[in-house]
Amino acid sequence: MYDFAYFQIAAKAIVQKGDKILLLTTNNGHFDFPGGRMDKSEVDLSFDQVLKRELKEELGDNFKFNVGKLAFVSRRHYQKDDKDFRVLTIFFEVIYSGGTIQLSDEHSTSQWVKPESILKQAEKFISKDEYLNFKAYLAL
Repeated sequence: MYDFAYFQIAAKAIVQKGDKILLLTTNNGHFDFPGGRMDKSEVDLSFDQVLKRELKEELGDNFKFNVGKLAFVSRRHYQKDDKDFRVLTIFFEVIYSGGTIQLSDEHSTSQWVKPESILKQAEKFISKDEYLNFKAYLAL
C-alpha cells in the first residue's frame, strides 16, 4: 500500500517592473510574493487562471499584468493552529503593465526591489526551499 504525500497547490508571481520585482511582506515579517492557494472549485482551471484570481485579490483590480512562463516550483511547510500544512508552489514570471497596488490584509507592505538585494536575507523567506529555488532562478 502506498502512503502518498499531501500538498496543497499554490500559484505565485515574480512580478517584474524593469529591473525590479514586487516583494510583499507578510504580517509576521516574512518575504512573500503575490499569489496563493488553489480553491477546491478551481481544480479544473489552469494554474495561470488561479494566479490571475489571486493577484486580483491580493493586489486589487487596478493592478495590471501579463502572466508569462513558469519560473520555478518550490515547497513550503508550516504549522498553524496545531495543523500541519505542506504547499507546492508554482511560480510564474509576470510582467507589470500598469495600475496601482491595493494590498489585501494578508500583507503589511509592498515594495519594488532589485531581486539580488534580498538574497542576503535568507532567514526572511517563508521556506528554505523557496529561497534556494529563487536564488537558482536568478542565476539563470
